[in-house]
Amino acid sequence: DVGAKTFFCGPESFTPDLAPIIGESPELEHYFVCAGLNSLGITTGGGVGRAVARWILDGEPDVDITAFNPERLRTFHRAPEYRAHRAVEALGMVYQCHYPSHAMRTGRDVKRSPLHDRHAAANAYFRDVSGWESPGWFAPAGERPEIGAHSFGRENWFPYWRDEHEACRSGVALIDMSFMSKFLVQGRDAGRFLNRLSTANVDAEPERITYTQWLDQAGRVQADVTVAKLPSMSPRCDDPAFLVIATDTMHNHTHTWMQRHLGGEDHAFVTDVTGGFAQINVQGPRARELLAAVTDADVSDAALPFRSATP
Repeated sequence: DVGAKTFFCGPESFTPDLAPIIGESPELEHYFVCAGLNSLGITTGGGVGRAVARWILDGEPDVDITAFNPERLRTFHRAPEYRAHRAVEALGMVYQCHYPSHAMRTGRDVKRSPLHDRHAAANAYFRDVSGWESPGWFAPAGERPEIGAHSFGRENWFPYWRDEHEACRSGVALIDMSFMSKFLVQGRDAGRFLNRLSTANVDAEPERITYTQWLDQAGRVQADVTVAKLPSMSPRCDDPAFLVIATDTMHNHTHTWMQRHLGGEDHAFVTDVTGGFAQINVQGPRARELLAAVTDADVSDAALPFRSATP
């Protein structure tokens, strides 16, 4: 008999990936964001508020908020046209079944690798990987690169993916990973600066690749990277340059971590070169054989050993 006492009509917030935006802004230190709760604000408000409060008080979160951190968002997410289309699609997905292979359809084709047209010609099924159109698998000739019915089990494309896996395991595969984050660190203190962040010595022999982690004060991993020590890329100095490679999802986090740990006396400069370089992985037991067939450079194990970085 009481009925509805209050009707409210107002804006709601939806994020591109349907995950909330919780944490410290990468652009402005000590500025915290708690938004984009995708119509679940009342349900999640208590836990979200506690997580942000602890972060503000203690200087770090006491729970894992990696998937919610605003650092995951990129510049293209701000584009009005992108937001206008993706927000509508995201709203429609709130109560849908979220299959592992589901891919958003709007806001696509933001970035392409130099091999995009060749991937398309080879019947690639493209996924959205941090804005990049990246092939997930390739359909055989005569088949359309489409997912039949979504499932939590093996879908129609599994046999194609299995064949690609076996080809890489027993032969050779070319894997386009241009979506990986790439940063050029230069300056006379670049090596010392990166060593201060790293658990391994990244400033040892020249033209060497080092896999390392960056830890916080509590020993927790903040970045998982490879660092290549390269010859100078500037005609004005002989100081080596360092190419830092991180996963696509940790792009802003890696960049912010470097910027916030640069000391006032450090002569080191960080440049985001992700869009300036492709990354093509040639992998498998016959990788050297393939490289030898397309270059006159010596790619033998003696000339190009493990972890070597030859410009």
